[in-house]
Amino acid sequence: MTPELSVRQAVAGDVERLAEVHLRCWQETYWGMLSDAHLAAADPADRAAMWRALLDRPEPVQAWVACDGGTIVGFSGVRHMPADDPWHESPPPSSGDLELWGLYLLASHQGLGLGRRLLEAGLGTAAASLWVAADNGNAIAFYRRFGFEPDGAEDVIPSWENLREIRMVRPAQPAS
Repeated sequence: MTPELSVRQAVAGDVERLAEVHLRCWQETYWGMLSDAHLAAADPADRAAMWRALLDRPEPVQAWVACDGGTIVGFSGVRHMPADDPWHESPPPSSGDLELWGLYLLASHQGLGLGRRLLEAGLGTAAASLWVAADNGNAIAFYRRFGFEPDGAEDVIPSWENLREIRMVRPAQPAS
């Protein structure tokens, strides 16, 4: 029997499992791009505090979780950027103010359609932007399948061992 794969909106009760999945996905995704020591030093308590701040408030952020049965195996989140984005030095893209700030899925659950479902839950067909590690060819290829292309903006994250990122944008997509 095939397990039930689903996507739903994240809620405050998801904080602990989201923190675990976020850390594990982060380690799987950035293995080979960041040092083993950097990946091992990631603190689960930091991820839990971040998710608690995002979800345990009167108006939680827009975030979704992918589930296998009842177990969270990934997430996505979007935000409307302010005119001057404090996360990156580059000016806002021409694609509008909607940004996919994260989409992570455990390696064991990639290729099952959950990534597409997480992307669609957060963005629908809207114009949007995202930042992706410049050396993450799999993620870049995934986003290209959904209309995203690099726009030339780049950034470096000093606290992540100077990890280089590129911005990808897409125009509004035709409704299916």
